[in-house]
Amino acid sequence: MVRCAAVKKKGSTLQCTASALRGHSLCGIHAKAKTAEIWKDAREKDIRITKCQSIARRWLIVRRLRLGGPGVLHRTDLANDEEIVTCVEATRQHPFSYFAFTENGKTWWFDFDSLWTWSLKSDEPSNPYTREPLSSEVRKRLREAWAYRVRNNIPIVPETRDIEERIRCRLRMLYQTFVDNGFTDVSGGQLVRLSKSSHIAMWRFLRDDAPELSFITAHMLHQTILNAGAGMYIMNSLRNLMRVVVFKREPYNLVFAVMSAIYRC
Repeated sequence: MVRCAAVKKKGSTLQCTASALRGHSLCGIHAKAKTAEIWKDAREKDIRITKCQSIARRWLIVRRLRLGGPGVLHRTDLANDEEIVTCVEATRQHPFSYFAFTENGKTWWFDFDSLWTWSLKSDEPSNPYTREPLSSEVRKRLREAWAYRVRNNIPIVPETRDIEERIRCRLRMLYQTFVDNGFTDVSGGQLVRLSKSSHIAMWRFLRDDAPELSFITAHMLHQTILNAGAGMYIMNSLRNLMRVVVFKREPYNLVFAVMSAIYRC
């Protein structure tokens, strides 16, 4: 018995179970149809789609693992056996929350949340074990990992409820971003010292200098800053500046535009 060569029904990838007519490759029902989708063609199409999806998923996973740094999958020759805050063993640390870097030939690893919190405690964060300053590459990768989590709604350590400390943390992130892009003479305090009208002027300069930020500048000017209560404009402005410069993979041009806007206020 030769089975019908068509799919069982439209949109399906299952082969028709009926017998083909004698001397024909289709059953009586599909032979009368105006167009009959051949099961073999549908099967090959489905395989191609599945393969493309598999490649895309693999690329996304590899990209996220790359943010973890050395040893993310092979935990050998690590300088520390346990996480400094959570005390989790190296072999039990989940790859997606693992973050490591190499310093003087040794690989130090941390839980992402632990190192992220530590990096915002000073303008020039260091290795908690050796007190050696974190390299620009490590800080950039750390911010990239943070931005990845925020963009994909992955839970991260929440900001402190202390308003002043929250402002300081946001300033430190911006300061580190400015320095890592070559602007070493900037001070985070410049943003705090700006008045509300100066912050509004800064976003207007950004609107003119960086057209790709038109949506966020319009939001800042018409909804957030103009309607914010006393002092909250700094919080809102810093939050959006963080997202502007950190979410960008190559933020140099945006950092230049931000610095130019600050100095013109």
